[in-house]
Amino acid sequence: MDVSQLSQGAKIAGGAGLLLLISMFLPWYDVSASFAGFSASNSGNAWEVFGFIDLVLFVTAVAAIAVAVMATQNRSAALPVPPGQLLLALGGLATVLVVFRVLSVPDGGIDVDGVDVSRKFGLFVGLIAAAGVAYAGKLLSDE
Repeated sequence: MDVSQLSQGAKIAGGAGLLLLISMFLPWYDVSASFAGFSASNSGNAWEVFGFIDLVLFVTAVAAIAVAVMATQNRSAALPVPPGQLLLALGGLATVLVVFRVLSVPDGGIDVDGVDVSRKFGLFVGLIAAAGVAYAGKLLSDE
């Protein structure tokens, strides 16, 4: 396994996929509530907050990591589309879904004074990683 022989696209795919997977365990949102002098706060990661988006992010991360690992072994999978196009599509979809969740915070329909849902750093790390997977797919498609 010689990592120095990997293309730039495969290196970015592996790194972005790993970063996306790690980001899913970081805090993405924080919910804080304050009523009658009492306050409480709780944060949630991608696994705890999402019902479907987390699965898309996980599949994207695993696919990116798999492409990089297979490239280190000079192997390719029998896929109906080239790996670069697959990563471009998955990374693009993941990026769009995360951008949607940056703009539209999942508040569960809570519209009560004293309850605030805020974005945490894991959300932005996930956004960068998802965009990185899409970029790696573009690079691999151009090879």
